[in-house]
Amino acid sequence: MSIQSIRLRSFRNYTDREIHPSPGLTVLLGPNATGKTNIIEAVQIITSGRSFRRPKWNEVVKWGETTATVRAEISNGAPSVVETSMNQDASRTFRLNGSTRRRVSDVTGILPCVVFTPADLELAKGPAEVRRSEIDDLGEQLSKTYGVVRKDYARVVRHRNVLLREWQASDADLEPWDVQLASFGSRLMVHRRRLLRRVAQSAISSHEGLSQGESLSVGYSDKCGCGTTDLGDEVDQESAEKAILTSLQQRRGEERARRMTLVGPHRDEITFRVNGNDARAFASQGQQRTIALAWKLAEVSVVEELTHKKPVLLLDDVMSELDERRRAALTGLVQQDIQTFVSATDVAHFDPDLMVEALVIESGDQ
Repeated sequence: MSIQSIRLRSFRNYTDREIHPSPGLTVLLGPNATGKTNIIEAVQIITSGRSFRRPKWNEVVKWGETTATVRAEISNGAPSVVETSMNQDASRTFRLNGSTRRRVSDVTGILPCVVFTPADLELAKGPAEVRRSEIDDLGEQLSKTYGVVRKDYARVVRHRNVLLREWQASDADLEPWDVQLASFGSRLMVHRRRLLRRVAQSAISSHEGLSQGESLSVGYSDKCGCGTTDLGDEVDQESAEKAILTSLQQRRGEERARRMTLVGPHRDEITFRVNGNDARAFASQGQQRTIALAWKLAEVSVVEELTHKKPVLLLDDVMSELDERRRAALTGLVQQDIQTFVSATDVAHFDPDLMVEALVIESGDQ
């Protein structure tokens, strides 16, 4: 399974650009600010429905145009033609094999993707939201249920925050939203922990080889009242729901004072430790890069394990950020028959033997 073609119309700096990538390695080559990352972004949008840049959707529309369109033909036994249009009013429309679809989830998931950008190198030390989003974005690709629960939970948090911030809501006003928060929050927490456990197990194994023996551990500190930091602990939905409701009652005064929702999985923390030390405080830059790379390798492995599909691998200008040993680990993925798009300003960091069979595409305005 692979992308056979991808066409960008009025997308970012491209007027009309069609690419027929290699089923193996496609190198997007060119100077900075010529549109290499835009192609990587377009592939992610058409496969997963999201962008690592997290733009407002009207921001991807080329200046002076009203609509940007990304269209791809994906081999899946019989080819599937997927199309996403992004409009100046920040709305999106979706088509699958010529038929209009209502939701982004109706056109994604045919071919999963794993994206690795320079920003991901801050996975270990960045804010908690980065780590939560990393696992939740993967969960949405792997399970429509995961995506629905995540969106429903986010909607409840937004509504509840409005009540706390703008309306000085009474207990009677908040209680129905408390119930929904506990219901969706407990489901999200259980889904997240289950997936995180799988990814962590694979990342720990990859990290050991990459770091030449350093140990990685992954923890999960909940803000739901369950009181657990160990991913090995079993947390069921019923107990998590009760814990959230209890915590909401206990922290009602604090939430009113701060005018925000302080309880729930949107506040939870994923933690990394290297040789027992908190990576946020003590990891060197090299150790941070090793954690991030191990995590991406784990995502590829888990996607294959759960979907029985090889994901498309998107590497946006990360080869120059890694040393020879870590670049070799990424190169190993490409050699495992995984379709890969790499953006780069030159080919100095690539294995010459790999480049012999690579497709090199010059980026630039079109």
